[in-house]
Amino acid sequence: MRAFLLQVHRYCGLACLLFLSLAALTGCVLVFRGPIDRALNADLYAAPAAQGMSSADNVAAVDAWAQRNPRIQVLGFPLITEPGRSIPVEVGAKPGEIAPAYDEVFLTPVSGEVVGTRDRAPAMTRHGFVNGVAEFHFDLLAGTWGRWLLGAVAALWFVLSLVGLYLTFPERGAFWKQWRRNWQFRRSSATPRLLLDLHRASGLWLLPFILLLAATSVALNFWGEFYAPTVTAISPLEHDLFDEDPPYPEGATAKLTFAEALPFAESHAREVGLEWEPARMLYMPDWNMYGVKFSPDGVLSYEKLGPVDHYFDADNGQWRHQVDPYNDTAGLVMIRVAYPLHSGEIFGFASLLIVFVLGLVTFGQSATGLYLWLKKRRSRVAQRRRQRAQKEVRA
Repeated sequence: MRAFLLQVHRYCGLACLLFLSLAALTGCVLVFRGPIDRALNADLYAAPAAQGMSSADNVAAVDAWAQRNPRIQVLGFPLITEPGRSIPVEVGAKPGEIAPAYDEVFLTPVSGEVVGTRDRAPAMTRHGFVNGVAEFHFDLLAGTWGRWLLGAVAALWFVLSLVGLYLTFPERGAFWKQWRRNWQFRRSSATPRLLLDLHRASGLWLLPFILLLAATSVALNFWGEFYAPTVTAISPLEHDLFDEDPPYPEGATAKLTFAEALPFAESHAREVGLEWEPARMLYMPDWNMYGVKFSPDGVLSYEKLGPVDHYFDADNGQWRHQVDPYNDTAGLVMIRVAYPLHSGEIFGFASLLIVFVLGLVTFGQSATGLYLWLKKRRSRVAQRRRQRAQKEVRA
């Protein structure tokens, strides 16, 4: 059994090595996706600083721009931005209109003047770089089959990690005394031994985190096919409106402006005892609903289980739907927790740092695993040659 599992670990590891290395490196980049995007596009994110900014100022700026551009539909924007920062606004075409050449516009607070625009489509340009890395990390820029392939690699990674754990167990002798050695590495060792120690010890010390990262990778890559249907079947959601077909597949046009819709959300939050602040507004044309995401401080993040979402009719402001993982079933908790666990956002900077380290370690394990295989392969090839030479001499 041990010899068989060693072959499984060796050759299955080689099969997924390239994809796992690429996913690890791109994952490290995505930990800092916000700062990287702002650094690459500093001209878009910069705006004149204004004193005493509030969510009403951002809403006013967006509504002012929307009024000047009646053929373009605003789809989402943050309600609070840092001083000296523009408002990034997601946009699209209104029903029956030609789509603009961009899908994001950056506005100055209060006045709503345009700082710049961009198309965020994945590309090796400063505008599309971060989204390109994100999509490559998710599906290799290959759509559904790429997503499935990386999901299979993640599942194999999970199994290989458990097999690797088993292979660190000593075959004979004092178990704890010998196993403890596999948790250590000595810098004085020769290179092959040092790399073997690093390969083993890093996997042992970080095994729970590696398994969690692999499991959430599987969940996200097989989200609609497996994960979401499974957890909601086990624990059905209390509010599952978005499982239905949208009533306006071609899109609708709201009668209320964002400024008119926001007070409905704030009033409803007070009624249900939600003390959080509105952090982001969005519009869903296929449902003709405004959405407001609430967070503790008015800044959107996915710490813990992320924001609480409330949705309202875009024609009359009537409350329609909520997504509140803190007051729903375990099914919604399982749905909401997958992304922040995988991205590292669940506990803020500390968990982000752990995910970054995990990315580096995963790449390092792939590299050391390849080195060890090549080293042993040369030894095996040399041994076979000697055996053939000896047979020829005897013949």
